[in-house]
Amino acid sequence: MREFAWTEPASATVVALALLLGSCKPAAPPARARPVNLVLVTIDTLRADRLGCYGNSHIETPNLDRIARQGVLFENAVTHTPLTAPAHASIFTGLYPTVHRVRDTGGFVLQASHATLAEVLHQQGWDTAAFVGSSVLKKQFGFNQGFAVYDDEMPKPDPRKMAAGDYAERRAGEVVDRAVAWLASQSGKPFFLWVHVFDPHSPYDPPSPFREKYSGRAYDGEVAYTDQELGRLFSAVDKKSPPADTLVAVLSDHGESLSEHGEYTHGVFLYDSTLRIAFLMAGPGIPKGLRVKQQARAIDVLPTLLDLMGRPVPPGVQGTSLTPVFAGKPLPASEAYIETLYPKINMRWAELRGIRTDRWKYIRAPRPELYDLRQDPAETTNVIGNHPAEAQQLEAKVKAVSSDAEKVQTTMADQRTLAQLKGLGYLGGSSSQEYTLTGKGIDPKDRLDVLKALYLAVSPDAHSPASERVPLLRKALAEDPGNPTIYYHLGDEYARNGRAREAMKLYQDGVRNGLTNAWLFSRLAYLSLQRGNKEEAIGFFERAAQLNPSDNESLNDLGMAYLETGKLADAERAFKWSVAADEKYSLAYNGLGLVSIEKHDLAAARGYFEKAVQLDAGLLEAQLNLGRIYKIEGATAKARGCFEAFLAKASAAEYGAIIPKIRAELAEMK
Repeated sequence: MREFAWTEPASATVVALALLLGSCKPAAPPARARPVNLVLVTIDTLRADRLGCYGNSHIETPNLDRIARQGVLFENAVTHTPLTAPAHASIFTGLYPTVHRVRDTGGFVLQASHATLAEVLHQQGWDTAAFVGSSVLKKQFGFNQGFAVYDDEMPKPDPRKMAAGDYAERRAGEVVDRAVAWLASQSGKPFFLWVHVFDPHSPYDPPSPFREKYSGRAYDGEVAYTDQELGRLFSAVDKKSPPADTLVAVLSDHGESLSEHGEYTHGVFLYDSTLRIAFLMAGPGIPKGLRVKQQARAIDVLPTLLDLMGRPVPPGVQGTSLTPVFAGKPLPASEAYIETLYPKINMRWAELRGIRTDRWKYIRAPRPELYDLRQDPAETTNVIGNHPAEAQQLEAKVKAVSSDAEKVQTTMADQRTLAQLKGLGYLGGSSSQEYTLTGKGIDPKDRLDVLKALYLAVSPDAHSPASERVPLLRKALAEDPGNPTIYYHLGDEYARNGRAREAMKLYQDGVRNGLTNAWLFSRLAYLSLQRGNKEEAIGFFERAAQLNPSDNESLNDLGMAYLETGKLADAERAFKWSVAADEKYSLAYNGLGLVSIEKHDLAAARGYFEKAVQLDAGLLEAQLNLGRIYKIEGATAKARGCFEAFLAKASAAEYGAIIPKIRAELAEMK
């Protein structure tokens, strides 16, 4: 810590997007004479086969099952990529990842040039609000487009203390609490409410009593807990708008591979364990108890909802409305483009692309695959040698969507933010990385031992002894020395065990092996700071910031390093960069306050510290600094309030030397 010293109407119909299952008489969707409200629920990492309405009798999911009984269940629904951000981008835009260009979770931003479901409705008069359960969908990644309210506030863990690969998240209960509170406040215009829950995502840690009830089946416990919390949401929706006036749709963004095909979570492969999703809809215009066997796609969600709501579909949408099936008509044959660039970007392996139809699954890989889903739904037998004509036809369809040598460029910030950063004069280097998709390289199927080692060494769900983690990761690195993910996790283990010298050597080896990941340079910078080499740390932080201009933690540390080496102009630019990347990042305002103090601009410092405290009352450094300024200005009551807020939360371990001083100052002011 751095301190300073001084001498709409309630009757509006509700449309809720929720996963539905059923089978009954078809009914044509009625024409809508008035606007309806929309509630969309997306459940992260949910396998369809974990719901009762999809045939699972071992997990209690009564609330989702009820939605299924009241509407339609798509038995054969699929996502286009088994990753949260690109999957949601397809849901909200009706576009394939090749068009909306969000190709991985992290490193890509949904650009404003793509119209989203929220934007369409907001522009036509709907109140719009979103409540998300994980930092992977924070507004900095562009998913807030069209939402007047976008609640993405997560717990604030120290990113350097989080387990490798963890994402900041909040439980479904908190997400639903906030959504229900917002719902209760609506009494005027029609509204669109999106609720995203993250709980079934690894690590699997359901709360009691689900932890005990599903002992040894933690993933199932997460699903059951999620269903309980969504039940509260559905009840609130029912109270706000009668079921007859409420359209509900729920779907998962992707599934989860619980060790199937040698994959333990999701993202690496394109098998149905991660591509097949639950998809339910219920409400006016949707027949009760209908079960649809024909393939439905994530890109079909947007046009289907807008069709049911009587709203025009934006031009260029690649999905198709599913409403004809509600009137008993067959759907046109649908082909789903599928991809995962996760192996390419995170492992330096070959990416996977393919096509899925009602019958065939074709995967373009160094060793291509073809599965007959009707005969082999578990995808255990590659029949490409027996069906060369079908494989050739499907390969042509892949090429029609994604060219042989497509170039993909990461985008760490939206265009508005990038323009601001360039205006600050501090974005001189490349802020993106380019990947050429050739389908060549290491086939992920040939690295199953590496995937297993990573799971055993890293995942809390594996319950591996701490003593085994480093040997597992070192063995994986020996087998796959160019894999950035192994460097990431092995470096974490070294740091956790106080082996800073080995971590530094590891990261330096990574740089020599051609790794250019922003996190690698950030970690080199932290290690340099530990060694007292601030100039070296600054160089590493600068490189990290150029590679990832939205990494506020690194930017804050860069600003502090500049400040402590007397480089005020550079420090100010770094903190302003951070504000441009996230205008609600409180530490950046605290940093700007410290810069203003060094520049002897007390009024500016007070403004920055007030902003920091307004954004985060628990930021103790800002409370302390603001209190000192108030004291100097003679605002005794305000100073006392800041000092009391500081003392209420300051721990002796971190602030032991300062606490007695602040208590003494408080005593003087009484």
